[in-house]
Parts: sequence; structure tokens; C-alpha cells
Amino acid sequence: MPLIYSDFRSPWWMLNGDLQTQLPVLLRRIKLSSKALIIPTADGDELSANIYLSSSAPQKTLLILSHGLEGSNQQHYIIGMAKAALEQGIAGAKVDVLAWNLRGCGSPQNKTEKLYFAGGSQDFDAVVTWAEHNGYENIYLAAYSLGGNIVLKWLGEQGENALSRGIKAVCAASVPIDLNACVTTLDRWKNIVYRLYFVTSMKWRLKRKALRFFGKVDLSRYSQVSSFYSYDEIYSAPLNGFKSVAELHGAASAKGFLDKINVPCLLVTAKNDPFLNADCIPLILAEQHKFLTLEITKSGGHVGFLDNHLNWWLDTRFLRFFKSLS
Repeated sequence: MPLIYSDFRSPWWMLNGDLQTQLPVLLRRIKLSSKALIIPTADGDELSANIYLSSSAPQKTLLILSHGLEGSNQQHYIIGMAKAALEQGIAGAKVDVLAWNLRGCGSPQNKTEKLYFAGGSQDFDAVVTWAEHNGYENIYLAAYSLGGNIVLKWLGEQGENALSRGIKAVCAASVPIDLNACVTTLDRWKNIVYRLYFVTSMKWRLKRKALRFFGKVDLSRYSQVSSFYSYDEIYSAPLNGFKSVAELHGAASAKGFLDKINVPCLLVTAKNDPFLNADCIPLILAEQHKFLTLEITKSGGHVGFLDNHLNWWLDTRFLRFFKSLS
């Protein structure tokens, strides 16, 4: 499939990938009416979600949105994509939009001590199962950052079965498909702001779980967590059944599953994404892959992509990709 070097450009005054990542969070504010719902998981837990209905009549087409690390289904890029899809439809059809929360994110909280992790594709499977049981026959996916890793991993695991479950296409942006590469990049000194913000947030989330579910989360090494790597080593790996952080990163990275994806897929990555490095840009695989289109932009940051006309380019690009398949 095509390897596209995009003509996308960020505004000149967004001078680098950090500004292109951070300013969109502050600049974009959208509100949409939705209905809250709960999605059961196979292990007896619950995922919270919101559904945006295009009309009072039941639809057959659904767009599922997946957010990133330490976010929720209320992130600016999630609500923005939902609004664009509701207004424009997908491939000529009206569409409902489901925005789900990774386990332990959003509101209300899940019922158990378990939290999301980068390889939690079984949770996304529960979301697709919900869509199937509620009559949606044409399912499109849009996923961002860590949510993108989970969705792409799930698609690889499903292989040809994804088609029989109604999956028509997927678009993903700023995806850490190589978790070790992403963790190594984020733990560098130049990314100290992101490290402090996200690691502190993850630690507080973990501590709240430990206080709520006394005795189920061991905080004896809590103070030793000061980086993404140490968080994964001390908590993510053992809590999710992995013997080491290396085993976790290897098993949970979408990179090892991309070759098995069997539905049309657009992957958008910015060269100046401060969260990622070259190991997260699958150039060789994309040139040989039957279903994967890789689009590389010079700028855009991490899930930023405000263009030089002050339009939210990613929404338009995703909808254009879906339309091209009809």
C-alpha cells in the first residue's frame, strides 16, 4: 500500500513538536450531547463509554473512538472527531459514534482493581462485542496514541476474523507501536515534562486503586517509580502477568501484529512527535503491506495536527480515508 509523505503543515508560530502537541489541548474546546453507557468485560469488570447518536432512528454504521495514555473519552481529539463524523457521516452513511474509556479511565470507575495497559486488546474486544450485539453491521475505528496500539494489536490478533465482525477500516495516529522505543524516548531528559506529568498521573491512579482495594495492590516499591520504564517494571509487567518489562513490551507492542492486519488501515505519524522515534514508523512493512497505508508528516507533534489554515486536519484526513474505500 502507499507510503505517503504528507503535505500537511503546522502553523508557522507552532515552532516545534512540543508546541504542536501541547497547544491543541488548550485551543480546542468542544461539547456534545451523549448518552453514558457501561460495557461489560469478559472477566466481570466494566468499561465506561459514551455514545453520540446521529438521529433518533437506529443506525447500522458505528465509529468507535479510542483515546490515549492517561486520557479519557472526553479528550479534545475524541470529541472533535465525533463531531466531524456526526456532521459529515462516513462513506455517505449516517453514523453513530461510540467513545470508550480504557479500563480505569473516565467516569464512572471500573468495579475492580484492574487498570488498563498497553496490550489490553481484550478490553477492545469487549467494545466490538457490544457493537455487534447492538445491531451495528458496519464498524469503523479511529484510535490515538496508546489507544491506537491497543486497536492495531487487536486487529492483528483478529486477522481475517475482523471482517466477519463488521470492521470496515481503521485510522490511527501517533501510535507507539514499539513500546520499548516509546518508553526509551519519553524517559530522556528532553522529555522531562511529559515524564513528570504522565508518570505522576499513573502513580496517583495506582494509589487510588490501592486505597480502594486494600491488599490487592502492593505499594511497597511505590517510591521507586520515577520513569515510564520503572513503572512498567515494578507495576505494569507483574500486574498483567509478565515476568519482565522486556516481555511486556514485546508482547504488547502492536508492531509485532501489523503484518496480520486484514482490513484497510491508515497510520499517521509526525516526524517531530516527541513521544516516538524511528522504530515507531514501519517504513519497510508499509511498502509491502496489502492493507496498511502509512502517512508521514514533517510536523504535527503528538495527536496535534492543527494545520496552517487553523483546521483540525486529522479529522478531515480520517474521514477522507474512509470515504476513499466506498
